[in-house]
Amino acid sequence: MAVEVDDTLFPDIHDVLMAYLAPLGETDTDPPQEVGGWLGIQINRVGGHDDGFSDYPRVMITCHAPSPQEASKLARQVRNWMDRIIDADIDVDGEPKPISVDECHVDTPPEAEPYENPDARREVAYYALSLQKPWRI
Repeated sequence: MAVEVDDTLFPDIHDVLMAYLAPLGETDTDPPQEVGGWLGIQINRVGGHDDGFSDYPRVMITCHAPSPQEASKLARQVRNWMDRIIDADIDVDGEPKPISVDECHVDTPPEAEPYENPDARREVAYYALSLQKPWRI
């Protein structure tokens, strides 16, 4: 019996969300290095699983800003965008076709978190998503 192995990889959720959320601000997987004044979105996968057909990443999205009001506003904008992600076709460099997200729900809504930088603020939220491999056509 011959077994055929599918070498298609799941999309990197970091790349998918950085591409999708880029219109809202700078996106990265690392925290900002600047002291204050940085407005941006940090994306990190913090768990999840897959069943071979779908990937179920859990992601932490941290919104950084110089003030609590700006951090809160950015976090709420991200939440609105995440609510609409299943309607989007997301172009990701290196993927054969646009990526579609099957499901997304808020696991923990945006909350202010203490931050070691006294000149900046951050709001953190957790989202659970589901997406499939980008099957080649």
